[in-house]
Formats: sequence, C-alpha cells, structure tokens
Amino acid sequence: MFWGPLWYGYGFVGGDLYSYFFPQKAFLADRLHAGEFPLWNNLTGFGYPVLGESQTGAAYPPYLLAYYFLEPNTAYNLQHLLHYFLCFAGVWLYCQRIGMRTSGAMLAAIVFTYGWFPPRACLEWAIVTGAWLPVALWMAESYLQTGWWRYVIGLSLVLGLQLLPGHFHLAFITQLVVLGYGAWRIFFTGTGGGASSANVSRARLQQSSALTAAIAAGFLIGAVQLFPAWELKTRSSRATVGTDHDPSYGHLPPLYLSQICMPWNWYSPAAIQGEEGLRTLSEFGAPWHWFGPHHELDQALMKSRTGGLASVSTNKVEAHLYCGLIPLGLACWWLLGSFRRTGIAVEAKPVGSQARKQVTDQQQVQVFGLSRRAEACFWTVAAILGVIYATGLLLPIAKYIPGFNFFRGPGRYGIVMTFAAAILAGRGFGKLVETFSGMGRISLVTCVLWSTVGDLWLVSRMVTYATMVPRPAITLRDQSPVRKLLLEQTESPRLYAPMQNLGNLLGVSCLPVYLGIAPVEYGDPKFAGEGMPKGDVNARPNIANPDLLNWLKQSGVTHILSETRLDHSSWGVSLIWEGHDVMLNTAMGRPEPLFLYKFKNCAGRASINTADGTENSVRVPIQSAANRISIPVESAGGTLVLRDLNYPGWRTEIDGQAAATVATSHFREVQIPAGKHTVAWVYRPVSFWLGLGVSLLTLFVLATIGHFRFWGGWCVFKRH
Repeated sequence: MFWGPLWYGYGFVGGDLYSYFFPQKAFLADRLHAGEFPLWNNLTGFGYPVLGESQTGAAYPPYLLAYYFLEPNTAYNLQHLLHYFLCFAGVWLYCQRIGMRTSGAMLAAIVFTYGWFPPRACLEWAIVTGAWLPVALWMAESYLQTGWWRYVIGLSLVLGLQLLPGHFHLAFITQLVVLGYGAWRIFFTGTGGGASSANVSRARLQQSSALTAAIAAGFLIGAVQLFPAWELKTRSSRATVGTDHDPSYGHLPPLYLSQICMPWNWYSPAAIQGEEGLRTLSEFGAPWHWFGPHHELDQALMKSRTGGLASVSTNKVEAHLYCGLIPLGLACWWLLGSFRRTGIAVEAKPVGSQARKQVTDQQQVQVFGLSRRAEACFWTVAAILGVIYATGLLLPIAKYIPGFNFFRGPGRYGIVMTFAAAILAGRGFGKLVETFSGMGRISLVTCVLWSTVGDLWLVSRMVTYATMVPRPAITLRDQSPVRKLLLEQTESPRLYAPMQNLGNLLGVSCLPVYLGIAPVEYGDPKFAGEGMPKGDVNARPNIANPDLLNWLKQSGVTHILSETRLDHSSWGVSLIWEGHDVMLNTAMGRPEPLFLYKFKNCAGRASINTADGTENSVRVPIQSAANRISIPVESAGGTLVLRDLNYPGWRTEIDGQAAATVATSHFREVQIPAGKHTVAWVYRPVSFWLGLGVSLLTLFVLATIGHFRFWGGWCVFKRH
C-alpha cells in the first residue's frame, strides 16, 4: 500500500535524491561493475574518500550485493523495501518476545514502521539504519531472558551492520536506547524468590557486562567505516561547530509538537498528488484529515518559533513526529491503567526448556520480565527525553558532550518517542482486544488496524519531499546525449552544472559539490553553486562574472552546462550542444532546453608548469579509476599539476617508482624529469586498511566464541 509502485519499476524523485544519494549509488554500481571496490570518489568535485564521507555505504554488505547485480534504480528500490520488511519484522519479534498479544504486536509494528519512516523517504539513511533499532532491542531482550550468548553475538552484529551504511546518527540513538533499556531492564526486573542477593548481583553484573561488550564489539565491527569517517571528520567543517556545521539544523519547534494530537492543524490534504483510489480509502479510515488546512507546511513551520530556538534551520521532514491518533489514544489509556494499579509481572513467552533462566557460575537465577508499571515508566521516560531533545532546547548543554555535538538533526530523536508510543499502543490494544470475542474481536482489530494504516498513509503523502514516478531519471543515463558527448572527449572533462552532484550521473567529474561531511577545502561558497549563471528576464546572454570565471579555470573546469545562454566572448566558450537531455531535464523537472559549452582556453584537470612560468595543458586522455589515476606525459620537465584533492592516503609514482608530492596547495603536484613518463597516483589509505583489519579480527573472535559456545571445546567456553 505504501510503496506499491516501486514493485513495478517506479523510482523516487525529490529532496536529496538526485543531488546526493543517486549520484553516490550510481558511482558505486559503476565501479563494482568495472571490478573495482571504490575507496575514492573521483567524480564529485576534486574527489573525496568514499568511506570517509560514508553515506555511499560501500562497506554495507546488502548494498554491495544489490548494486553489483542490479542496476541502480532497482537496487535502490530493493534496499528500501527490504529494510521496511526488516523494520516491521524487528518490531514484531521484539513485541512477541516481551509477551505482547499478536494483535498488539501487529499494531506496534505498523505504528513504528509506517509512522516515522515514510515521510522521510527522501532520506535514504532513515529506513536503512533505523530498521535495525527494533532488531537490536529484540536481541538485547532475548539475551536478558535466556542468557544465551547467541543473542549477545547477534546484538554485536546488528550494531555493527547498522554502522556500515554510513549514517551514524540513528546508530548512535540506537546505542543510547539499548544502553538505557538494558540498565532499566536489568535493575528493575523481578527475580525468583529463592535467589540470594549475591547471585542476583552477579547475574546483573554479567548481563551488564555482556551488553556493554556487545556495543563495543559493534563499534569494532564497524571500524572499516568508522576509521575513515573519523579521519575525514578531523579535516572537515565538522571539526568545530560553526556556520558550516549547525547542530540545531532539523530541530522540532515546540509549537509543532501539537502535530502529535492535532494533525488537522498542520497537515494539508492539498499536498497529496495522485493516488486517488488509495487516498479515498485512507480518508474513509481516517476522516479527521478531511479538515486539514490549505497551507504550505514548511512556511507554516517557519512562522511557529514561539518557545523554540532562534535558528530557523529545519524543515517539515526533519521535524516530523506523528504516530496516529488511535495508537496515541491506546497508549495513553494503557499508561493510565499502568500507573493507577500496582505492577503486575509481564512475562515473555518461553524459549525452549531454558526459558527465562539466567545462568551464573554457581546457581541459576530465575528472571522475569519487567512489571507493567516498570515497562510503562521506561517508555514514558524515553519518550519524554526523546521529545525534549528533538526540540533542540538541550543543545547548549549537549554541545559539550561527545557524540551529541557531532550530529545535526535533533528532531531525529523523535524516533524514540515513536517507538515508545508503538509499544505502549500495542500493549493497550492487546488489553482492549481481550475484552472482545468472536466477530466483535475481528471487527475491532480490522477497524483499528485499517484506520491506523489509512491515517499514516495520508500523513506520509502530506509530509514528504519524495514522490514516485514511472520513469525515473536514473534509468535514462544511457540515453543522455550530454553524457555521450562528454565521454567522447579526448581529455578528461570536468563539468560545472546546475544542481549539485547531478553531473556525476553523466560519468564525469562535476562541480558544484554537495556532501554531508566535506573536506575543509570545499568551504568555498562556489562549491554550493552560488555562482551558477542565472537566466535574464530579457533573455539576453549571460555575462561572465570575472571572479567566477577565474575560479572555474583554476578548478580545471573544461565544460559548463547552463540553463541560460552565455555570452561567448566574456565567458570564452563555444556552444557544442543545446536541447533537451532526457535524463537531466527529467531529474531537474525542467521543460526548457539546456546549453552545453566548452571553454576555449583552459588548463583542464591536468597541466605542466615549466621553469619559464608557462602552463601547458595535458591533452592526452587521463586513465582514471576510483583508486588510481594515470597520466602519460612528455615534456622538457617541470611540475605536473593534477587538480584533484591532495588527501592523505594518495601515493605518487613516476614510471612505477615512488615520488614525492609537492605540498604547495590542496591539488596534487609532482616534479617530473624531461622525457616520456607515466605519472600515477594510487590511493592506499591507512585508515581503511586498519579499520578493515579491526573489523575482520572482531568477526573472527565472535565466530570463534560462537563456535566453542555452541559446539564445546575449551572448558572455559563450554555451556553448563
């Protein structure tokens, strides 16, 4: 119902998809198909470390499989759908583990999976990393109930996998939730009356140590991704808090919290485009949306600053927090009942003959689940803390706390409130269902689930930047005339084009740049496209800005793609193509023609500076792969300048022999002797190889422990 068109080859457009995610995924797919694991992206700007910037997710096994065997749009859709399935299954398994009724588990899975994630469809990382949160809680709860090491190892793998897609914020939130849940669960759990206090303390120490070790092992599994990301972080704008890194971006204004219980004040039905059949059914199930306003949500959000931060850097997707009205009512009803009466033991379903047995070295201590009141208390506290932090009001304190001061988007902590509401609603619904039987129970379950699905479907279409289209631009790359023309150029082209990173889909190096964590050299505003030529109201050719023109030539730009005609004489260009490009025009949503120009006199990506001060362009093709770039040159000697980023890990070779790089700028320069030579730069980052070694060693240790715990062997590892 939510993503039906994706099964038929549709694709997403909107938000950051074509300026950020699709260029990265297409690059990953192209390099994998070429037989190369990419450590460096040589198409975006002057390049950047793939694992350092992280969100390509090149170390994430599901990505590697999907983008190796499938074309990018199909692979992207598959990852989207599979992680929704993973998320739903994770919530279901956790709810079943804590003894929730099947009807309650179904509602909880619907609320969490389809309440928080669909509006964020334009943010790939949301579902890909958020889906692992309920799976991690299921693993933690399973270990606490059974004492089996398989769940500790499983939790380590889950937390490690959650880090590998490269977006660490939701992984950080997951670790906080697991730590908090584990502590509450361990110290507020009832135990068998015959257990001594010493054995109970020993069992709790073992549980605490196991969960802590699992989280630490998760970090070590993710080291192949974390080490390069940390290296880039120290050389990026996020090294310090400033205008380029505003932690308050994406906060939830306090007034906007009313969306939780009064969606009709905010969400506009006018924002829904198409899907009339599903829309009619959904409105029938959730009629309160008939009364929605007719305003632009982002504009309304900007006007609602009372009691919030002075910063206006947020949007409707980052600040979204809604779990459905019926689930909210059921959660509140369950909470009132929980605090009105004394705690009642809530035991999980048995798992084998050793269910709910915590094994210690000397004595078995029977462990029960959280009481009704303790469970309600934990999720209430977690929801309140998540909402408070989501508003950004704690940022003045959090900026001094490691972890919190690194991430933007405090509104993302709303995921904790959504999960808490889902669990409490599931408990309340399960209790309510018990009071009915027969057809009454079937009718109740049908109405509640259908109304909730309709409610969340409507909101997912009203609060989003992403839409599904039958002809996604990324599937049209091979039909692009601009792509074909640029790839036929004798020298290696560098394109300056509208819409950051979009030119990467053409298979050539492209400016301007849009990155999540960018090298500090990319701090120039022109990297964001601020100097892009604008159309003239009188349709006159655009006159060149001398500063921009000088910057373009210094950056090695050889071609410029413009939305307006350029003045040939002031720009020093010649028109080589104009018209409609099926891929570019589709991605940009632009019916008007585009214009492709080539600079007449520019050094290009590579040139040789001689002793007399002249600059000679290298006109031979540059043999460029992701991790290696090779340039055959013939000259009387001088300095070869490659206008790609000089980043740690790049090694220079001349005719296969190591050579010293000239450290005079952020470009790569090397002194070459007279004659014919082949100059190569090879990317061998220490951070990657060190991280890979740590990740593989951790997996080996966990596999060894798992083997001896399961099969026996060394006495110290044998199970009792």
